[in-house]
Parts: sequence; C-alpha cells; structure tokens
Amino acid sequence: PSTRNVILVTPYQAFCLRKKIRILGVACYFGFAPLLWMAGIEKQKNNFLQHHFHHSLVLSLLIFFVLIATAITDALSYGFAVFLWNPSPNDLIAIRWLIRLFDYTGNIIALAWVIVWIFNVISAWRGQSPQIPILSNIAHRKSWMKFSLGWTIFVRIAFVLLILVAAHGALMTINPNKPPQVYILYTVGGYIPAEALWATYTPPHWAFSLFFYPIITAASIHWGNGSVAIEPLSNVTFKEAIQNGRFVFVASHGGQEGGSFTYSFIPYRGFSPSDLQPGDAGPQLRYVYFAACYAGYRESDWRQALAPADVQTYARVSYVEEHLLWVWLKGAKVIFDMD
Repeated sequence: PSTRNVILVTPYQAFCLRKKIRILGVACYFGFAPLLWMAGIEKQKNNFLQHHFHHSLVLSLLIFFVLIATAITDALSYGFAVFLWNPSPNDLIAIRWLIRLFDYTGNIIALAWVIVWIFNVISAWRGQSPQIPILSNIAHRKSWMKFSLGWTIFVRIAFVLLILVAAHGALMTINPNKPPQVYILYTVGGYIPAEALWATYTPPHWAFSLFFYPIITAASIHWGNGSVAIEPLSNVTFKEAIQNGRFVFVASHGGQEGGSFTYSFIPYRGFSPSDLQPGDAGPQLRYVYFAACYAGYRESDWRQALAPADVQTYARVSYVEEHLLWVWLKGAKVIFDMD
C-alpha cells in the first residue's frame, strides 16, 4: 500500500503534542478561551480541546448568573431601604426572605464555580474529559455557548479597557497641584466584610482613580492637569479639602453617632458637623458629597458648617452601587457647572 500520506510521529513528538493539547485545555480556564476561538479551536477535530473549551464557557456563564443574582439582591435591598420606610410585618418578612433567596443563590453558584473550576483544571492537566451533571448538558447547547462566548469576549475587552482607564486616572492624579480643585478622600479600612481584613485592607490608589474616573477627567478638562487629589481621609485632610477645594467627595462609612462619618477603625475615629469651626470651609467651596450612611441625619448642620457649598447626604443606608452611578452619570456635570 502507498505510504505517501503517512506521517511518522516519534514517541517524543507524541508526548510533546499531548502536553501541548493539555496546556491549551488548561488555558481555557485561565481566560484564553476567546483567543483559542479566534485561532479556530472549534474547527479542530479534537474532542479533548472541544470539551474543555465549551466547559470553560459554561464557567463563564456561571459568573454571569452570579452577577445577575447579585444585581437583583442589591436592587431589592436598595428598593427596600429607599421606598419602603414603614413596611407591614408580612411585607418585611417576605422582602427579607426574597433578598436572602437571591443572595444565597449567588453564593451557591459562586461556590459551585470554584469547585468546578478546580476540578476541570486538574482534569485538563491530566488529559481527562469528565462529564459534569447539568453543566455538560449546557455545554452541548449551541445557543448557550454562543451567548457565553459573546459574554466572555465582552468581559475580556471590558477588563482591558478598565486597566487602561485605571492607569490613565492614576497618571492624572499622581502629582496634584497645591492646592487642587477637587479632593477625593477615602476611609482607611472598612472595605472587605471579613473580621480579619475589615479594618486593615484599603484598596490601592489605582482603584479609586478607576472608580472616580469621570470626575478626574472632567476636573482635568475644566481646571487643567493636577487639579485632583486622592488622599486618605482624616480630620486633617478633610479640613484641608474644604478649606482649599471646590469639590470634595468623602468616601466613608457612617459614624457611630448619627450624622457623622468614620475616618478610622483602629482606633475608631469619627467626624461630625460640631467638629468644624466657623471659617473652616473656604469661600470657594461649591460641592461636598458624603457617601456615609445616615450622614443626612444632620444635613442641615452640614450645610450650615460648609456654606456656601451644596451638600449631598443620605439619611439612610447608602450603597456603593448608587455612589458609582452618581459618579459616572452626574459627577462630571457637577464639575462642569462650576465656575
């Protein structure tokens, strides 16, 4: 018989090929599935790669479901806090159970994601293609796989854009003028709801430059480079900000005393309107935003102490998501409307 089309592969070449395929299978679970799709992985007749490519998309789909459950939980919590001040006992029980339902659903899906991710990575490294109840059925549905692929590509593009935005924001705030026009003050600690990290962990500078990017950009356009300072919140930096700045954003938690805000957890330190003296707020001050929960309990006192500035407070629990929406949808307009 003819041997013209026979390709001879040595044992070592076969070993290297198997390793390469296993590495590609593992890579699918580390965010490289879209790149492998662009390289034509779906056209290759390799059941092993196809299996792990589709199962990595299923895991990406689980992340989407976690985000949906979290969004519903936050929306219900926000609606409950804002619109239902005096619910009946039955409504209160029903709403709380509904919030817990979506909260637990998101946590269960997230836990399943972690377990399945570890299991699939180990399986891919060992050259195995196990079937997983429910998830493997989803992996064989073309409609779900197309949606998940689009979602995964969107997340990767968004991730790259967020890195660029954070880097640009950090560069614009690295050398602020003295004094700057805009102060963004953040509490040290109080960001992770875990006892060991609650009072110690504070996000890095670039995280705040990403969160407040519209305000940073608007201020840089309106007043020039170096017009924004991002600093840890303290009684000193707060007084400096209201004395010299035009716009001040206080990103903090509510204090132990109603109407105050927290700027330190170990040891605890809070700040209230009574801690201000006449003349502490400069005549150029135009806008102060308090993210602190229940700071609005003393809104009139804050307005009097910070006059002539406009003051934004919340006389209830306030949520990170609503502050984010305010920053990205309204913050730039507030800056541009200033003299």
